[in-house]
Amino acid sequence: MNILDLPPAPEDSDPVILPGLLSGLGILPRRVPAWITDPDLIASIKAGLMDLPDDLGGGH
Repeated sequence: MNILDLPPAPEDSDPVILPGLLSGLGILPRRVPAWITDPDLIASIKAGLMDLPDDLGGGH
């Protein structure tokens, strides 16, 4: 699916800001799945050095 395939939002709707964008800009902390327990890996994810695909629980 392409974003252009989606129906347009109503003009009076609130804007949607994706949490991934906010965490990428450093506004929100990066999410770390609960199943990751290694402190070094957690620090790497939070620092933005490692990115997890959404299907591994790194998404929203």
